[in-house]
Amino acid sequence: MYVILPLIGGIILYFIISVAVRSGGAILNKKFVDLGVLKGKSYTEIEKAVGKPNSVSSAKGGKTIKQWIRTGYHIALIFDEKDICEGVSHQSHT
Repeated sequence: MYVILPLIGGIILYFIISVAVRSGGAILNKKFVDLGVLKGKSYTEIEKAVGKPNSVSSAKGGKTIKQWIRTGYHIALIFDEKDICEGVSHQSHT
């Protein structure tokens, strides 16, 4: 009995912490889903809805790749030289 209760408590605590840690990624994912189709939207419009990206890097042809990263969710978008989204380069959920 003394061994089972801490074990059950540990398992419950693990699941609570896991949900809490991943909640940031779930919230970010929902914000992107709520935006709908990203292609054709301006960077300003996307940033206003989801916040600033964690990473910005240059790509060929004057394009940029902007990435939003939270535990459990990562999305990278390609923007043209006028900062219009050309689409999703990478997206992952865990």
